[in-house]
Amino acid sequence: MIELGYIKLDLRPTQYITNPMSVKTKAFVSILLALMTSGVIITNVVIPYFQNASAFSLHGALNKLFGGFFQKPHPSNNKHLHNVKNTSSSSDSIPSQTSSSLTPPPAIVPALCHIVNGSLPDPNCTPGATNPSITQNNVKNTICVSGYTKTVRPSVSYTAPLKRKLMHSYGFTDSPSNYELDHLISLEIGGHPTDVKNLFPEPGYGQYNFHIKDRFENYLHHQVCNGAMSLSEAQNEIATNWISSWTKAGQR
Repeated sequence: MIELGYIKLDLRPTQYITNPMSVKTKAFVSILLALMTSGVIITNVVIPYFQNASAFSLHGALNKLFGGFFQKPHPSNNKHLHNVKNTSSSSDSIPSQTSSSLTPPPAIVPALCHIVNGSLPDPNCTPGATNPSITQNNVKNTICVSGYTKTVRPSVSYTAPLKRKLMHSYGFTDSPSNYELDHLISLEIGGHPTDVKNLFPEPGYGQYNFHIKDRFENYLHHQVCNGAMSLSEAQNEIATNWISSWTKAGQR
């Protein structure tokens, strides 16, 4: 025990210091503790202990002197941080619907099909099929949004070979350019993009060719999105006999 003015210094190792120290270091540490307890400013005492006084850090100095006693705990040692998860992952976003999500296994192509009245598909081969994700409640956010059909239209790699197979099924042997692989229930009123029951080779010739049907599809889309016709009604009109429905509508 040493008395320095009104300060008593105990040179015995304190209970807080666990690393081995020389007698000189123990004495210096005890002096620092006594000075800190009495409120004496220790900057002028500690700085000479380091060569780079301009970069002096009180926390770093005490940590160096006390053998790591003042070192901040690493986050991995804090039990409260073990189970913290990052909740800002971009994977939380919901993926948009794509044509691949509606692509079925290899289609079972029908056989011995016949075009009816020059333009209508065979109801036994092409009865029509709807997209299950399109409902009356969400038309404003799906089919009535500009550009919707591009998001679900099947790729050429799917439609090109299917068109040739369906032309054979319907007995067409002329140029494929004379036909359009048409969605009986069009995409713009919630038709299924890839189901073979909704696809057929529609002729581009005759009174009611695919150009005329396109006009009827646009008409039905407008009616549904304006609320003048329900989605199911429009789908039924085009799937049963679109020529008759188009005639009743005034062929607008």
